[in-house]
Amino acid sequence: MNLLSLNQFLKNSIKSIPFVQSLLESKYKKKFSGNFYGGFWGVFETFEEAIQAAPKSKPLGYDDFELANEYKNKLPQTIQSYDYPIIFWLREIFNDNSTVFDFGGNVGIHFFLYEKYIKYPPYLQWTVCDVPAITKTGEELALQMKKELKFTNNFEAANDNDILIASGSLQYVVNFAGELSKLPNKPKHLLINRLPLYSGNQFVTLQNGGRVFYPQFVFNKEEFIDCLVEIGYELVDIWKDRTDRCWIPFPEEKSIPFYTGLYLKLTI
Repeated sequence: MNLLSLNQFLKNSIKSIPFVQSLLESKYKKKFSGNFYGGFWGVFETFEEAIQAAPKSKPLGYDDFELANEYKNKLPQTIQSYDYPIIFWLREIFNDNSTVFDFGGNVGIHFFLYEKYIKYPPYLQWTVCDVPAITKTGEELALQMKKELKFTNNFEAANDNDILIASGSLQYVVNFAGELSKLPNKPKHLLINRLPLYSGNQFVTLQNGGRVFYPQFVFNKEEFIDCLVEIGYELVDIWKDRTDRCWIPFPEEKSIPFYTGLYLKLTI
């Protein structure tokens, strides 16, 4: 055993001592409760369990006007690596009259950002679905920027759209496939991005979103895709998003080193 391996072995051995592990976990939870944007803590069966266990130092959920204004004032100026597959497939899918339902599209960040890299169809209709505080701020931003961008708080508005985009949003939704299956005319194309998938059992964890906490799923990859296949979709493309990850130090084996993107097409 070399020196590096020996050091790691000793660290792991010390961390495995019950009182040491308890001390480290308590220290990490205190850090998570504060200004630890993007941090994760806990493994739970349901959203309800995660909400009950959440620290009381911040509000829960996205429906927050301060958070909405923060998004409005810090619109991303350049795309990330995970955006490239979405832009590629949009170019392939778009026609003159395309309709897009941007689920969890924030204040319209995808619409404004992708417009810099792709020529939108002449009669494109783009609808953003999010929580009320976010969509109200988005409407103000669209008016300010003179863009014909629609906003809604109802998932049912996804009905009869050509394309559904969900980038970094489905992990906050209970039974997405079930809600999708209720639509009389489901979207023909699903472009799903920034999704925490792995090979283990589905669970819920808590994320520190800066101003707020929110529970999110980490899905079993095979089960998540199978649920969409069962309601009429086929998997066309899959890619790794190495920008995002979900690191949960207690227990560390639940951590996800990268997220996943998917393109599925309706076949029935």
